Amino acid sequence: MPKTHINVFIDRKKFELADPVQTGRSLKELAGIPLNDVLFLDQPGDDLVVANDSQITLENGAHLHSQPAADYGDEQRYREVVELPQPDGWTYVVYRDFRLPGAYRPDRVDLLVKLPPTFPDAAPDMFWLSPHVALAASGASPRGTTTETVLGQPWQRFSWHLAPGAWRAGISELRDFLRCVIGRLERRD
Repeated sequence: MPKTHINVFIDRKKFELADPVQTGRSLKELAGIPLNDVLFLDQPGDDLVVANDSQITLENGAHLHSQPAADYGDEQRYREVVELPQPDGWTYVVYRDFRLPGAYRPDRVDLLVKLPPTFPDAAPDMFWLSPHVALAASGASPRGTTTETVLGQPWQRFSWHLAPGAWRAGISELRDFLRCVIGRLERRD
């Protein structure tokens, strides 16, 4: 019985695979993507990060996209950082006058990250922007956003989560999470 090939799309280019089981590395090599870039499998809700060493079983017609790893420590991206400890043990970190990628309006906002009481062993989850942003091209709200009152004012919550294994207790830092937030924003959706 002949093996069936499947077609997948990586960065909008079609590729034929003899085997649906692939690694992030094999897919990046096939599509000519640098190994340091981040590869995502498009799916409803939050896209799945496909690490270089992880295996994934792809379906015919699957779509993936890549992006360069976001820049850690881009100190010019924001004016100041304010830490606001909360009575329940959480710490809210606000990046004032945070510069967004050009696909958003307005282009500068405050970015809020909530650190759990056991941070850095526990990862932050989601992020918030104020004022609300919209996609410059369409005027639509980015995917997975809602309004939530935090610190007595409305914030646009991005319901977005790290991929399993992306946060490593004892190794990952807040700047690692910020890099992932910037990567999410650079996807422009």
